[in-house]
Amino acid sequence: MNRLKNKAAIITGGGGFLGSAMAGIFAEEGAAISLWDIDSGLDGARKVEQEILKRGGRAIAQGVDVTASQQVNRGALQAIEEFGKVDILINNAGIVKSAPLITDLSDEDWTKEISVDLTGSFYCSRALLPHMMERRSGKIVNIASMAGELGRPITSAGYSSAKAGLLGFTMSVAMSVAKYGICVNAVCPGIILGPIHYRSYSKEQLPRLLDGIPLVESGRNGTAQDVSYAALFLASSESDYITGTRIRVNGGSLMG
Repeated sequence: MNRLKNKAAIITGGGGFLGSAMAGIFAEEGAAISLWDIDSGLDGARKVEQEILKRGGRAIAQGVDVTASQQVNRGALQAIEEFGKVDILINNAGIVKSAPLITDLSDEDWTKEISVDLTGSFYCSRALLPHMMERRSGKIVNIASMAGELGRPITSAGYSSAKAGLLGFTMSVAMSVAKYGICVNAVCPGIILGPIHYRSYSKEQLPRLLDGIPLVESGRNGTAQDVSYAALFLASSESDYITGTRIRVNGGSLMG
């Protein structure tokens, strides 16, 4: 407990499956949480906010579209004003769709996936880095994906491309801000089934996503908590000498 005592964190996509799990665990570890989500997800963020407040923690829900740089800039300032600082940024907001072939992918779908899954992390990091650089400390954790390392059957090429770009972004930013004491890392989940998958894939497609995962074959599916604890480690002081790398949370889907 108290691994994040006196820390303040922004979690994008904070009302969603992974975001709400991370928020709950981070709050239990002592962090004040700013939950960012778009208007359609803001009710979820407010629910998480109320749950954290009931447990005696600190939290605010903020309506922020990570693809709109002005909203991101305002949201960053509001979070800093609310908590006095922001120590941790979790770039978690993301979308995915099924598109087995790129011929199935529309211009609009491609643009939206790149915008949310990659450009949003750029906007959020850019907005918070001056504050972190001035304080000469900070943690940025980008929620990437195994799809950005291997590609994935059925999954949109837009999603895989954005997540691959996010890994390059992670390393580039980590290199540039290390001299300020800021660590930038990524978590690469494998298949962690949640609402985003049930919305994006058919009942026939879902089992194919889990095929061949060693730990799934033992009866152990991945959970949002598995991803959350990896992010917690990277957000805590336990990882102060780790930057520019990734932690895979994939049940053994990709090793080495």
